[in-house]
Amino acid sequence: MNCPVCGKEMEPGCVQTYQWAAWVKKPHALTLMLKDGEILLDKKYVRPCSFPGWICRECKKIVLDYAGKPSQEG
Repeated sequence: MNCPVCGKEMEPGCVQTYQWAAWVKKPHALTLMLKDGEILLDKKYVRPCSFPGWICRECKKIVLDYAGKPSQEG
């Protein structure tokens, strides 16, 4: 995959988090109730969450794929 910012080749890999991952407008403590416009990307109680993606080492951007995850908009 080519980087959407600089056009150089990106490396495949994944981003891993512990238990919960959400897209939020501003950092805050995650709760069961998402705020308006936030998206729960994944949640696990016993194991880490991981998202396949690509990294551009040139311009320091990451593209993630959360398809197939339990995304829920708040």
